[in-house]
Amino acid sequence: MNVLSKRVGIAVVACGAAAVVALTSSASLASASRSPSGPVVLVNCGTAQVKPSGFVLACADGNAYLRKLSWVSWQGVAFGSGTEVVNSCQPTCVGGTFYSFPVLVTAWAAKARPGHHGQRYFSELTLIHTGSLHRGHFSVPLTQTYPLPPNF
Repeated sequence: MNVLSKRVGIAVVACGAAAVVALTSSASLASASRSPSGPVVLVNCGTAQVKPSGFVLACADGNAYLRKLSWVSWQGVAFGSGTEVVNSCQPTCVGGTFYSFPVLVTAWAAKARPGHHGQRYFSELTLIHTGSLHRGHFSVPLTQTYPLPPNF
């Protein structure tokens, strides 16, 4: 494959990705304009938050969380960046090592929050790792998506 073909292929993929983000954002913004009131929240271990600086991914044991979150957009879709901290749990979670990974964060799929009249919450959270995926013998996937329950 020649250089021009590679560049065209990369451009097509980039345009496709941008179109998906734009369509998702447009649909979410349209639904946000129909929002009863207030901003969409992230439910962090039972507590509703707007633009949190930290977020626990594993409420049961705290072995995975986000810190130093900085948000550039908070509408029907939220975009930000920060650091994911994950326990290797090797040889056990008590004796494990915590590793840090830089991430881009997208909170999306805003839904009505049951039991909280007029409030919407993000029901999905996607992390995109932007640095090295490996720390010693421990690694993480390039992207991860977490389903977010409305009250946990």
